[in-house]
Amino acid sequence: MKILIYGGTFDPVHNGHLKLFSSAIKEIKPDLCYVFVAYNSPYKEVSQTPYILRKEMAKQVFTPIHKNIIFDDFEYKKHRKVYTCETVKYIKQKYPKAEIFILVGTDCAATLNTWKNAEYNFKNATFVIGLRPDYKAVKPKFKAHILKGTFPKISSSALRLQIMLNGKTPKTILPAVAKIINNNLLYTLHIHKWLKEHLKAPRFNHVLAVAREAGALAQIYGIDAEQAALAGLLHDAGKTLTKDQMVAYAKKHKLKIKGFEELSKNAPALLHADISAHIANKQFAVKDGAVLRAISRHTLGGQNMSTFDKILMVSDMCAKGRRPQDIKLIKNALKKSLNNFTSCNCCGACPYRVGGLKLFYKPA
Repeated sequence: MKILIYGGTFDPVHNGHLKLFSSAIKEIKPDLCYVFVAYNSPYKEVSQTPYILRKEMAKQVFTPIHKNIIFDDFEYKKHRKVYTCETVKYIKQKYPKAEIFILVGTDCAATLNTWKNAEYNFKNATFVIGLRPDYKAVKPKFKAHILKGTFPKISSSALRLQIMLNGKTPKTILPAVAKIINNNLLYTLHIHKWLKEHLKAPRFNHVLAVAREAGALAQIYGIDAEQAALAGLLHDAGKTLTKDQMVAYAKKHKLKIKGFEELSKNAPALLHADISAHIANKQFAVKDGAVLRAISRHTLGGQNMSTFDKILMVSDMCAKGRRPQDIKLIKNALKKSLNNFTSCNCCGACPYRVGGLKLFYKPA
């Protein structure tokens, strides 16, 4: 009896997963397939998408391609990271005489030797590997079956980023998956909906532009693009309030804002940065400290600015919709260094004072 195992976060499942699984089924001809949707992959960040929805997306895509597929909750029931060796042991206990095959893509194949109890995996299973066109195949030192042909370089993270930056599911996402994403407002679609309802159109367009700029700069400077785009989306959430409402909001929620009294009196609009971070945390459950910190610092800056902080501030200054001459000046400075934007005498990007308070950013 042949059993083919395919595990992943499937966040979301996409055409690359489908092509890989279909090819493996065609070549291995398994009697039974097991799909394990990870509770939390040992090798990736924790997924924010509910397990039940990721499992449903996988079922919609994979069910038609084999008559005997089991979507097993073994990993989910552990409520922790589950390693492949544990899954293999689980299958061996259920089917002692079965021949086990584990399906992986190029990225996973390159790290198999580093997996927990790798020798146990190699002894008890054959790895079925799909390669990308740019990958030079090297004969493995363990039992392996290299699938014929090559497979497109598609990543779930890239698809999530597309949704985050555009507020809609791209056409490359399978229709059944797109339906689940749209119906449940996954991958920041709930944030897009809220921003559209609460911000005026010009401000909403500015927010999208900043998210795109931040995502692009993040990839250049080695920062997580999804984190940067999320910060861009939420950086002006506080602009849903009037200046008086900002002051009242900060007092109500007891926000600790440096120079609060002077800002409240002379430049209350600048309170929106800290308020936006608070909304991100309380309204949208953003817990990433780097994201919240960047949002709170994107107007006034601060000491020891991180690369992430600078990326969001710069993105806000030079996003589409700002004055063309300012954008050109900042982008020319960025060609030399991310720090150069601080010396650009544009967009108010030099120290100013509000009352007796020294600010990085000139109040509007």
